[in-house]
Amino acid sequence: MRLRPHYSLLFWLMIVLSLTSGGIVPPAAQSQDNLPPPHLGYGIHIAPHTNASPALADQLRMDWVKLYEVGQIGEYPNKRILFRMDLPWPANWEAFRTSVRQRAAELSALGVDAIEVHNEPNLANEWPSGPNAWQYTQMLRVAYIQIKAINPNIIVVSGGLAPTITTADRGAISDIEFATEMLDNGAAQWFDAFGYHPYGYNQPPEAEPAFDTLTFRRVELIRKLFEERGIYDKQIWLTEFGWLRDPAEDGISCSDADPNFAGFAWLRVSGQTQADYTARAFDWADRYWPWAGPMFLWNLNWSLYPPGVNALCSHMRWFSILRSDGSTLPVFSRVANMTRRTSDYLPRLTIDAHNMTVETSAECPGSVMVGEFDVINTGYPGSFSATVTGATPPNGPALDIYPPIVSNGDRVQVFADTHDLPPSMYVIYLNVSATIGDQVVSQMIQGYIVVTDVQGGC
Repeated sequence: MRLRPHYSLLFWLMIVLSLTSGGIVPPAAQSQDNLPPPHLGYGIHIAPHTNASPALADQLRMDWVKLYEVGQIGEYPNKRILFRMDLPWPANWEAFRTSVRQRAAELSALGVDAIEVHNEPNLANEWPSGPNAWQYTQMLRVAYIQIKAINPNIIVVSGGLAPTITTADRGAISDIEFATEMLDNGAAQWFDAFGYHPYGYNQPPEAEPAFDTLTFRRVELIRKLFEERGIYDKQIWLTEFGWLRDPAEDGISCSDADPNFAGFAWLRVSGQTQADYTARAFDWADRYWPWAGPMFLWNLNWSLYPPGVNALCSHMRWFSILRSDGSTLPVFSRVANMTRRTSDYLPRLTIDAHNMTVETSAECPGSVMVGEFDVINTGYPGSFSATVTGATPPNGPALDIYPPIVSNGDRVQVFADTHDLPPSMYVIYLNVSATIGDQVVSQMIQGYIVVTDVQGGC
């Protein structure tokens, strides 16, 4: 039955909107609990020059460690390594390029998996000239190019932003403001994963995020910035998070009056709360943040430094999950025994389909563009190639797909030849298939061609 022309497009668009012909077409969940596919890595910060045994990372069942000195790397041959590379704003760009290349070559030779470029650049104590997102983005761009020139397989993570509000003296710039400026200056092309520090402060990990409050879930506001800009192919790595245990539990009196603890007194929680919140944070990220990558708990062993190296009231000491005598805190056993679903560390094929519908008149036969879609990686950083094939009913239009072989990040355009097509609605099917790891994966999307009998100029 032929639909009346002035009703046909509206009718079929209502059908289209009820199907998956637009927006992100996600991979199917792989869990009876409707959880996303496993996507997290489990990691912890390890301070150099202490007597902490590398076996502790095994006891914690960590697959990642975040390290600070080259000499640490060989102690963790069975772990994935995130290395923090602190970089100042260059006085001499040529010397800077040379230095980054030399350091990247050394780290690559030692098997480092990922490099985090600087730390908390939205704070003045990490960017002494005053936090400047444009400056940091330019430095990140140069560092990214140099690292990739040495080893394109090293994952470059942008320096984890501190969750904060903007202070009157701009010694701290809001993470939301800083990330916005980074993205608007094109930073997304200069990192493989975005670094962020989702500290929970003194709030439970489930506390709702807001622009003027600081909570573990504040990273959801960062993710929203990415989505608003159509950036779906970058994981956010949670490169530092944790809760500060109250020093009073060990008989140590620390307050804001102590310069080593100033600004941190309000963060104090009990050791049991630290354990509970930490495990719940890992669980929340696993369940609700499919865009998140490895999480790095801050920290294992800053508590082991003697007071002459790390003051008794240094806040870094009280984020540790070991006591100063090396014994474990409740958070240690809680993390070691928690349920975890570790990433397969492979890219994930996802289709970002735009409006795959076109209306044309039988009076105007020709090649029409049905729509376009992006082939993106929403999993672990990496690359893949995919093949795009189309299918139509026997009486349907011939399709022209360009390009038919793509890499992640490519956009595909689909055209249909409407010569000799009588008025009707034609459904086309597009299959995008890739081999990732040792498995063939595919995504199917639909497109719609509405041929009307409307008279008029072409």
